[in-house]
Amino acid sequence: MSLIKLFEMQKTLDERIVNEKGLEGKDLLPEKILALQVELSELANELPESFKYWSNKKNNYQKALVEYCDCLHFILSIGNDLGMQDVRGNKVSRDTLIHQFSELQLFSMGLRERSRIDYLMLIALFIGLAEMLGFTWEQIEKAYFEKNAVNHVRQDTGY
Repeated sequence: MSLIKLFEMQKTLDERIVNEKGLEGKDLLPEKILALQVELSELANELPESFKYWSNKKNNYQKALVEYCDCLHFILSIGNDLGMQDVRGNKVSRDTLIHQFSELQLFSMGLRERSRIDYLMLIALFIGLAEMLGFTWEQIEKAYFEKNAVNHVRQDTGY
């Protein structure tokens, strides 16, 4: 798995947003970390069988893939901000989805300190999550390209 092209695509989108919104020179890392945490929660919400013991709602893997790519956008954006585009496709998988999500949230908080170790662990956990959900790299890449295009259209239309 190569993230190089995705980091470049994310950089292009981020630069466009910064320029068009007049955000040059603003440190957006805190906003991006919070956005990632929200997106991780939205992803978990599409997987109710993993934690909603009170619900009969089934996992929606198609919507989960879209939410996964929303998370990926922010993970890449944060990586670009931190100069971490050289990461490898390592993975870390825990015993349950709950444990995986909990650690993703935990390591995302360490990003406030611009920690390379926390970023590397976050991305490894995130790649491990994809495997746990049965997502292939081809599915992820395709969904990312589609969502990236949607994000550009949103910018075109004053989102």
